[in-house]
Amino acid sequence: MTTMANLAGGSFQVEYDLNEDGTMESHAKYDFPIVGQGYLSVSGTYSSVDDTYCRVDFDEAWIRKIGDDNVDTSKPYATIDEVPDSISKTIIRKLGRFFFFDAVSVFPVSFLDDNLIVFDFELLGTRITARKVRS
Repeated sequence: MTTMANLAGGSFQVEYDLNEDGTMESHAKYDFPIVGQGYLSVSGTYSSVDDTYCRVDFDEAWIRKIGDDNVDTSKPYATIDEVPDSISKTIIRKLGRFFFFDAVSVFPVSFLDDNLIVFDFELLGTRITARKVRS
């Protein structure tokens, strides 16, 4: 994602929150010259397919543009329920659901231990590394 963002003259900073019940949220802070700054967020579930593949099923998507409202926008909306109802909320939800399909839900795992996972997002030719952060 970083390479793609750089090609477009922007940046992404992605954080994944994996919950013990198998649900997850992801918040990508973006900054691009034309669209500005904000957060692209998704939520869904994660699981193991077998010893070499993991599965991520996102079922919700939302955004929060930085500077669009008169409240603190230094953080993304934590869940879709926090996003005020609007036409843009409906459009982003529908677009997210359209792009989340089975062919992009299963990922080969290169490495996994109690604190770290490395998996390949083959569609984009990207390797993703995530580590456990305790709060």
